[in-house]
Amino acid sequence: MTTPGGSMLKTSDQSIQNALMSLEGQLSAMISSGQTVERINEEIAAHYVSGASTLFQGKINDWVTRYKKIMQAFQQLSDSTQGASKTLTKAEEDAHVIGGNWGASDGVYSALNG
Repeated sequence: MTTPGGSMLKTSDQSIQNALMSLEGQLSAMISSGQTVERINEEIAAHYVSGASTLFQGKINDWVTRYKKIMQAFQQLSDSTQGASKTLTKAEEDAHVIGGNWGASDGVYSALNG
């Protein structure tokens, strides 16, 4: 028998796993985009020397600086989400241990639930 608490923890855990997979996919896309921008900037710096090029490279460097700050925040979000997942998993395990995997309380649960 599954209790509402156990079911919600599993659902939440699955939601967190889905969120983590989504974050990892987005992180990969962001890394790829950042690498592309840096590669283009290096090519421009090597082959196009002018005032416009210098201004453009400055804007790109500003973008890269902001991008790195966003990546750090994004990584922190991912790490925090992973930490939440571990906490939920541990809470579910603890609840099963304390509740005897809910088997002993099936009668009480059924009586209270109607």
